Amino acid sequence: MRTALDDEQWRDVEQGRLLGPDARRYVRRTTRAKRKDADLLVQAGVPLVLFYWAGDQLDWFDGVEAQEQWQAVRPHVTTGELRRRGDIEWTAGRWEDEEGHPLLLLTGHC
Repeated sequence: MRTALDDEQWRDVEQGRLLGPDARRYVRRTTRAKRKDADLLVQAGVPLVLFYWAGDQLDWFDGVEAQEQWQAVRPHVTTGELRRRGDIEWTAGRWEDEEGHPLLLLTGHC
């Protein structure tokens, strides 16, 4: 399922927190997760959030749509220096709720 998140949630992401449509409150744990670690999270069925300020995008994906979206953006995820070639690149971060349930949040850079 894909859900566009609202303006309040947008402001919260910038502060390192997010109330998801699953009613859980997530906080940022890492800002640079490796692709192989993100692969494991997606395979485990965690929600995926795409945050791209230049594209006015804050979308929540879960289930099959999270896996499909991850496959589409995975080649553009970096943990090192951004290449600044004009293409959107993503950094992957692990976020967790207070009980330790993870969320994968990708931040887009251009």
